[in-house]
Amino acid sequence: MSLQEFIPTIQRLEKLMPELLQVCNNPSAQTKDKAKDQAKDKAKDNLIADGGTKDTLIAKDQAKDKAKENCLKLLGSAVRRWVILRSLYDRDSDFFVEFDMEKFNCADWLNKFKQVKIDYQSVTLESWLFNDSTDYVKKELIRALKSRYNLVDKDINDLLEIQVFSVSERTFRNQFTQLANLKTPLLKRQVVNETSKAKKLIHNFCKLSIYDIIKFLTAENSSNNNTDTEGILEVFTNEVSEIAELLFTKIKGQQRLFIRHEYVVNEDLHEPSADLADWLKEIWKIAPTPPIKITYYSAYLNKKSKYVVYPVCLYYYQRAYYLCAYGQRPQRNEKQPSVGWYNYRLERVKSYKKLSWETTNLPFSQSEIINHPEQYSPDYIKEQLDSAYGFDFYEDAEVMLLRFDPDFAQRYIHKSSRHVTFEKLDSYEDAIDLIEEVEKCARSKILARIKKYPDAAYYTLRYRQNDNNVIMRIRAWGQKVEVLYPEKLRQRMREDIEQTWQLYQD
Repeated sequence: MSLQEFIPTIQRLEKLMPELLQVCNNPSAQTKDKAKDQAKDKAKDNLIADGGTKDTLIAKDQAKDKAKENCLKLLGSAVRRWVILRSLYDRDSDFFVEFDMEKFNCADWLNKFKQVKIDYQSVTLESWLFNDSTDYVKKELIRALKSRYNLVDKDINDLLEIQVFSVSERTFRNQFTQLANLKTPLLKRQVVNETSKAKKLIHNFCKLSIYDIIKFLTAENSSNNNTDTEGILEVFTNEVSEIAELLFTKIKGQQRLFIRHEYVVNEDLHEPSADLADWLKEIWKIAPTPPIKITYYSAYLNKKSKYVVYPVCLYYYQRAYYLCAYGQRPQRNEKQPSVGWYNYRLERVKSYKKLSWETTNLPFSQSEIINHPEQYSPDYIKEQLDSAYGFDFYEDAEVMLLRFDPDFAQRYIHKSSRHVTFEKLDSYEDAIDLIEEVEKCARSKILARIKKYPDAAYYTLRYRQNDNNVIMRIRAWGQKVEVLYPEKLRQRMREDIEQTWQLYQD
């Protein structure tokens, strides 16, 4: 089976160790606001200075330390179960245990496990989790652990150094029993001396089908909607998911696939953007999703303003992250609606807070959004992105006609996948038929251009008007492409080229 089913995620660890659900962060209590933390520290110092409260504060700190220690212990136990599970069901792991018989006990397993992993007692949690996974998986899980359980770097270091199997054989037996006693059992447990007079019952175990295990690992956890890295391949679009598993797995200890992630956002803004993304994930766990209020800096308008929006999803597009939301929006001109869809660059969101549906004077109707989820969902946005090229899916769409140099088209454009609406016309006559349907005033000039190049390659593309990503794509093809229609887009390209030409006039 694929390693994808055994990629370590918080959701899978919590399925194996349900007690972890009791120690995870309360979403409403999560904060990384340094100002608030400093205020708490100052308040604590003031209380100590007043006298009579030092013992109480020490007791509270000790309770917190004990709770965190318990959390790390549970995580270690969860990883131990995860390793046992892989040893039983994952043939691709280097510690898979093969049994000749259907039934076995913990001692049988341990004897074989010692043979395939001689140094098992000294292997750290870090090695068990990430030895055959890439740095990407490690980075994502550590980030999720910090957010989920409010852990700091020292806690993570302590966790990674745990020697998971430096435990007694009794602990081993308990782990097998617990795997069989989960709400969805991962082993069958059978009494072998039920008819004898022995006072203590002896149990053997049987493996389940691999399909039951895959179903358990990949099924959504109804008691916990956290999906930090669950279903990780599903976030890839444009068929990238077909090869992306190489991004998470090593082949004979080496990673063989690399993705150059161009993130143009200033490094100082990476962490605030990640904090906002974590905060939004908690917002989306609330049913129904509440509206939020953001302070947003519009680079186009060169000013900050406050907007009340309904957050829908996050997208990485053209080297930056965006929040796709419906609600109040920056207006580039008077014709644009003040309320509608908008893509907010994540690092330009300067502040944010959760609102309730009872907030007065919301710019949109609760009933309209809640009662029509299909129109305010990630699926709707995906449909709109598929219907026309460009990320500003809320802009009007129109069809463009492009003429490519035939040799260039044959080498670089033909049979390439640019967008679902990007289509090659069979001949220049088809291009003529298309233009015959446009306004008479623009028709003659376009027809003349087409007839001048009967051997050219003609393509049509449905695109979003006023989307700068569309303009940049056409610019990248340079002199190898000509925009024939629509005239407004053709004029835009002409003006841009003329202005660029002026820069190089000495």
